[in-house]
Amino acid sequence: MKLSIRLKFLLVMSGLLLTCLGTYLLMAITVFKSDKTDLVFDLNKSQVSNLANELDASLSGVSEKLKLFTQLPNNLREKMVGELFTEESDLIALRLYKNIQAEPFVSYSNHSYLNTYGVDEKKFSREMSYSSIPFEKILKQGDSIWNASVEGFPPMMGYARLVLQVDQNSQPLERWVVVGFIKLDRLLKSVNVVKLSDTVIANADGEVLVQREAERLFSHPSLGGDPFFQKAIEMSTRTSVTKIEQGQDQWLAAIAKAFGGKLIIITKAPEKQAFAAVKRLTLRTLLFGSIVLTMIILAAFLLSRTLTHNIALLVERMIAVSQGDLSTPIRLQGQDETVTLGDSFNQMIFDLKKSRDELEVMNRELDNKVKERTRELEEQKIKVVEAQEAMIKTARLASMGEIAGRAAHEVLNPLTSLLTRAGFVQKKVDAQYRESIELLSEISTAWKEDMEKGGFEELISNWRQPSSIHQGKNLLEEDLENILYARENVNKQNEELKRDLEFIRQEGDRIGKIVNGMRRLGNMNSNAKPHSINAIISDSIDIMSDLFFQKRFLIEKKLEANPDESIVDRDEIIQAVTNMMRNSLQAMDELGRVQSYPANTFTIKIKTYNDGEFICVDIEDNGVGIRSEHQNRLFENRFTTKSSDEGTGLGLNISRRFVRSYGGDIEFITSEPRCRTLFRIRFPKKQSELGKVPA
Repeated sequence: MKLSIRLKFLLVMSGLLLTCLGTYLLMAITVFKSDKTDLVFDLNKSQVSNLANELDASLSGVSEKLKLFTQLPNNLREKMVGELFTEESDLIALRLYKNIQAEPFVSYSNHSYLNTYGVDEKKFSREMSYSSIPFEKILKQGDSIWNASVEGFPPMMGYARLVLQVDQNSQPLERWVVVGFIKLDRLLKSVNVVKLSDTVIANADGEVLVQREAERLFSHPSLGGDPFFQKAIEMSTRTSVTKIEQGQDQWLAAIAKAFGGKLIIITKAPEKQAFAAVKRLTLRTLLFGSIVLTMIILAAFLLSRTLTHNIALLVERMIAVSQGDLSTPIRLQGQDETVTLGDSFNQMIFDLKKSRDELEVMNRELDNKVKERTRELEEQKIKVVEAQEAMIKTARLASMGEIAGRAAHEVLNPLTSLLTRAGFVQKKVDAQYRESIELLSEISTAWKEDMEKGGFEELISNWRQPSSIHQGKNLLEEDLENILYARENVNKQNEELKRDLEFIRQEGDRIGKIVNGMRRLGNMNSNAKPHSINAIISDSIDIMSDLFFQKRFLIEKKLEANPDESIVDRDEIIQAVTNMMRNSLQAMDELGRVQSYPANTFTIKIKTYNDGEFICVDIEDNGVGIRSEHQNRLFENRFTTKSSDEGTGLGLNISRRFVRSYGGDIEFITSEPRCRTLFRIRFPKKQSELGKVPA
C-alpha cells in the first residue's frame, strides 16, 4: 500500500513536469526558428541592398566619367587620365575605339596597379584585346558589363558604353566605344563580410562577375539555370527575399537588382546551416531537462516519504481495526492535520463498539472535506499563476511601447531635417551646376566647330573677332571671362555643398546618438561640458530652417544673452529646442490649413537673454495656440492633441527631462490663439563646479 501511494504521487509529478518541459521546448524551438529565419532574411536583404547601392554609385560614376573622357580633346584626355587612375580608383585600364576598329584609338593603363600586382603591360594589353570585348552587345544595348577575369591576372570586370558623335542636324558622325576594366578588390571584400551566406553578383545574362571564391571567376561560371537567378529576372521590385528548395536543401535568400536591372545580386544561406543553433539549443535543453527531471523525481520521492508516512500508519491501523484489533492506539509524529486525524481516529476506536455507524459517517465527511480543500487550493494556485503571467506580459508590452514610441519620435526630428536638406541640395545641384556645364559646353562646341572648319588658324582668327556682348573685348577674352565665371560658380557651389554635407553628417550623428541612447535604456551618462547657448540656438535654427522655408514661414532671432555659456550636452539641447520649434511649425501649419492665412503672416520668434543666474530662451509663435483645458497637461508623458502620424506625446516630456538634468527647466508662459504662444527655457550659467543633477 505504501508503494502504491508513493508511486502514484511520483507518476503524477513526473507527468506534469514532462508536459511542462515538452511544451516549453516546442515553443522555444518554434519561436527561435521564426526569429532565426527573420534574422537571416534581414541580414541577407541588408547585404544585397548595400551592395546594390554601392554598385549603383560606383558604376554610375564610372559611366559618366567614361562618357566625358570620350568627348574631351586629346590634350584634356591626358589630364583626365591622371584623375581617373588615382589610388582610390578601381579603374585598371581605358580603351577608346573609334568606329569599332580592331585597334583602339587611344589606350591607357593604370601603371600603379600594374606595378603593385607585378603585371606586364604588354601582356595585359594583349589579353585585354579587341576579341575579348562584346562589341555586338555594346552596339545593340548601348553598354555592357562582363567578366573580364583572365588567368595570370587578378580578377576584374569589364564595362563599356557606346557614345555617338552627331553633327548640327543630330546625324551620327562617328561611333565611339569606351571600355574600362575595373578591379574587384572592394567587391570581393564586401561579399565576404557575412560568412553565413554565399553572395554572387552577375549580369543580366547570368554571367558571374563577383563571388566569394575569387579563383572560380577565371572559369567564367554562369547562373543561367539557377532558380534564384530566374526569380531575380522575373521580380518587379528592386529587392526581395525568398525561400527556394534546391536539391535536398531549403535555401533562404535575398535578391536585388542594381544599375537599372543590369546587375543581379543574390545572397543565400542553407536552412540547415542557419538552424544549426536551433539543433544545439534543442539538445542542450533536453540534457538540462533530463538532469532537472531526475533531481525533481528524487526530491519528490523524499517528499513523498514525509507526506505519506502518517497516512500509511493510519491505513495500517485501519486495516488492523477492520480485522478486529482495537487494543493498540495510533501514535503519529508532526503538527499537521494527520496528527489531529490520528487523535480523532483513536477516539473513534475507543467509541467504536458504541458508535460504529457514527464513525463511518464522520470518515466520509472528513474525506469529502479533504478533497474539497485540495480542489480549492489547486484552483487558487492556477489563478495566481495566470495573474502573474498576465502582469508580466502587460509590463513587457508597456515597456516595449514606451521604447518604440520614444525612438520613433526622437529619430523623426533629425531624419526629417536630413531629408529636407537633401532635397534642397538636389535642387541646387540640378539648377546651378547646369548653368556652368551649359556655358562650358557652348564654348567647347564653338572652339571645336572652328577647329573643324579651318584648323587652329581659323580658331585664332575667330578669337580676335570683337565681342558682341562686352564692348572693347574680343571673343577670346569673352570666352576666358565666361570660363572663369563658370569656375567661380562651381567653386561656390562646392563650398555650399560641403556645408550641406556637413549638416547632413551632423544630423546622421544625432540619429546614431539617439539610437545608442535607446539601446542603453535609461543609462543617464552624458557628454556635458561648457557650451554657448547662443551657438546651440543658431545650430537648431539652421537645422529647422529648411522646414520653415519650405512652408514659407518666417524666423526672427535675437541672441542677446551675454554671457551665454552653460554646462550641457549639445546634442540633447538641440534635440529639445528642435522639438519645440517643430511644435510651433505644426501649430502655424494647422492654423494656415484651417483659416487659409497667407504663409508669410506666420512667424516664430526666438530670443535669448540673461535673467539673474539663468540664461533664458523664449520661443514664441502665432499659430493655433493651446486650449486652456490642455495647458496643465502639456508635460505629461504621452499626452498629445495631434494625430498618431504627427506626434506621440513624448516631445515636451523628453525635452523638459533633458533641460532639467542640467539644472534648468522648460516653462509654459501663455497662449493666445492666432496671436501669441510662448514657452521659456532656462539654463543655469556656467559655474566652477556645476554638474549634472537628477531630473
